[in-house]
Amino acid sequence: MIVGLLTVILAALAGPAALAGPAAGGLALDPAVLATASGTSGVSAVAFSPDGTLLASAYSDGAVRLWEMATGQVYGLVLQAGSGPHGGATGVAFNPDGTLLASSDADGTIGLWNPASSRPAGSPLHAGGGVTAVAFSPDGKLLGSADTTGAVQLWDIATGQVHGLGLRAGSGSPGGATGVAFSPGGTLVAAGYADGTVQLWDVATGQPAGSPLRGSSSVTGVAFNPGGSQLAVGYGDGMVQLWDVATGQPAGSAIRASSDVTGVAFSPDGALLASSAANGTIGLWNPASGRAAASPLQAGTGVNGVAFSPDGKLLASADADGAIRVWNTPGPGRDWIIVLASVFAIVLAALAVAVTAHKLWRAR
Repeated sequence: MIVGLLTVILAALAGPAALAGPAAGGLALDPAVLATASGTSGVSAVAFSPDGTLLASAYSDGAVRLWEMATGQVYGLVLQAGSGPHGGATGVAFNPDGTLLASSDADGTIGLWNPASSRPAGSPLHAGGGVTAVAFSPDGKLLGSADTTGAVQLWDIATGQVHGLGLRAGSGSPGGATGVAFSPGGTLVAAGYADGTVQLWDVATGQPAGSPLRGSSSVTGVAFNPGGSQLAVGYGDGMVQLWDVATGQPAGSAIRASSDVTGVAFSPDGALLASSAANGTIGLWNPASGRAAASPLQAGTGVNGVAFSPDGKLLASADADGAIRVWNTPGPGRDWIIVLASVFAIVLAALAVAVTAHKLWRAR
């Protein structure tokens, strides 16, 4: 009995037991509600606003939509990120106070928008190649961008100019830059490259912070955990590796997803790591153990990225079939209820054992 109860409490401490899927009726919103109007453009990326009231989505036809989470309806006007024939929105990111939205496009432009008015907030920024990802610094003063030339730029939001000389991986050809993420403290920026390397950069100096982290295949996504001690990296061969930021060494064994990984995201409390895959599944992992925290979620025909809501209660997926699916995650209180109940049960079991032992001793 005690062994069984210990198993329950350890499982609860390890992380969420499961995420509800469609079969269990666990969707926070009907996926059809957030389907694109045309039905022909895949969703490239999604991002929640800092207060969780809006969800931004980028589409392969260059459109950017804002969704009101309370109603599931499009909020404001549809934003057009790209302008050229090679356009296609590739990423979206809110600044920390939610007053600015950045969108990246395959035609090399970065759009800055006012979410409240759905209007441009200044002129577009122009990178040297197709922009693959964008991310704001924690203080909102800088915007990081990765592009197909291999450059990672840090843009000064106040001036619209590049901050410093830009970040380029050292010798050799890293290929295109495929991902960018700031550390929670804002002192580091991580850039992923098509040749399978990730380089950490010192934001203040623009110099590399340690040697490149070399993975198994092209990098498809990077994300710092909330504490900034680990970096999750998704690879095109279906692997997810956690790296120790301080040492530059792998933190545990690589996680094998069900298909080519297209993106990674940590929950706000760091207890859950989600990975999206090209076969339409979403993997849910316990970062501490590297084991699955739940059965994979089945989204569309392919998932291009995932994002957690600021409170960690929702997980949104950007699906190649043009839909956005929003999933419920277990509330943080649920695990502790299980823990407290398990502790109480163990105490009762221990008392029962003690009483039984005392009776046997008296009988002897």
